[in-house]
Amino acid sequence: MRGYKIIDNKKIDAHITFIRINPTDIKLTLKEVFKSLSDLSWLSKFDGTYIIESFNERAKNTIEFIAENIIKSSDDSVTSSSGEYIVSELARKSIVTELKYLDIPLAELIKKQKIGNPGFDFYSENSANIILFGEAKYLTDKNAYGKAFEQIIKFEKNKNDIEDLIDFDRFCSNDSLKKFQKSEKGFIAAFSSKKIPTDQLIKNISKNAHFIQIKKFSEVICIAVDI
Repeated sequence: MRGYKIIDNKKIDAHITFIRINPTDIKLTLKEVFKSLSDLSWLSKFDGTYIIESFNERAKNTIEFIAENIIKSSDDSVTSSSGEYIVSELARKSIVTELKYLDIPLAELIKKQKIGNPGFDFYSENSANIILFGEAKYLTDKNAYGKAFEQIIKFEKNKNDIEDLIDFDRFCSNDSLKKFQKSEKGFIAAFSSKKIPTDQLIKNISKNAHFIQIKKFSEVICIAVDI
């Protein structure tokens, strides 16, 4: 039994997808998120021992910090600290399971700094070999899509995507890296959402000034997480 379910997966435009996730059991969802973050089976993708050891050390430090400070085994509610991890990880997993896109671990597991990394929160590669950069935002009192879109535009302008690439390029195909050099890239905005009908939420998103700027890129995915 999963602690969440996908309740919407629809196209806003030919290159824009909207996904909505409903955590049905927060305590179970928290456990699943931590279990997913703790799964280091992705290390087996690499041949070089030094690469495996390097990624393992980075991931281990982050997992220990999360277990001690953010998501504890006794938690049964979302906090301001755990909220963004829930949004990030559920969004990342949904594009892997729903869209069959590339499974790349959360950014904080593969970056050198163990917590609070500047830059994007997660990444993937789509079936057309386009690299996608994901940003997650959690707000306790309102829909957080505006914050996510705003941060994506800021990061893209500041070239955080280029800076981040060196941390996860080993997961990506050569074709996607070549396309990235030609500015062919996409973005994923993951955000906490409140009780609002999906059609109305999509209408509101479509009017957002930062979303309108993001539409020019190769692919855009909006992922609402109802927490």
